[in-house]
Amino acid sequence: TGPEAPSEPARKRQRAPESRGAASKAAVEAAELLAQAERELEESQVEVSALDENEMKAMVLAVEKRINDNMTLRMKYPDKPDRFMDSELELFSHLKRLHALATAPELYPTFVRTKCVPSLLSLLAHENSDISMDVVDLLHELTDADGAAEHDVGVLVEALLEHGALLSLVDHMKRLDEANDEEAAALHATLAVFEAVVNAKPEAAAQLA
Repeated sequence: TGPEAPSEPARKRQRAPESRGAASKAAVEAAELLAQAERELEESQVEVSALDENEMKAMVLAVEKRINDNMTLRMKYPDKPDRFMDSELELFSHLKRLHALATAPELYPTFVRTKCVPSLLSLLAHENSDISMDVVDLLHELTDADGAAEHDVGVLVEALLEHGALLSLVDHMKRLDEANDEEAAALHATLAVFEAVVNAKPEAAAQLA
């Protein structure tokens, strides 16, 4: 389910570029490619074997690399989306692959030890709403995984709380427009994450008061 930013440029929350015409055109093209990539990922999904620890760690390393690559290019070429477009597509693709972790909640403690949680939470501030809302969707899947043991979910929730997930999610909600179907879905997913966190750690409710 590909999120959609409501305004300039299409599906992107890009700050006003200095050369508006060329940058806006490039940003629209980047957004369209990202939407196409998401559709292709969904259409090509197949049943996969159970995720193991080594595969999970490889996924995490891949995501971390793409986060760093994308951040570097965005900082270097803030007004030239065509320069960071490919890195954004790569990041989005590898984030989608990480959703497989929800099928193996027994790996949550190991996942937390990879220190990937703060990296994912940092993406809630990403200017591309497709990226930030996919992180929300991922957190929803992880905290609501079928058959997850209470201990495993608890370890994940503790890591989320330790790294300020609730505040980051609240801030992200302010970017969303409930009148937009995909952003409304992200809002509801955020509320589901809040519910899962409070169920696992009732004392966390104070942070949402």
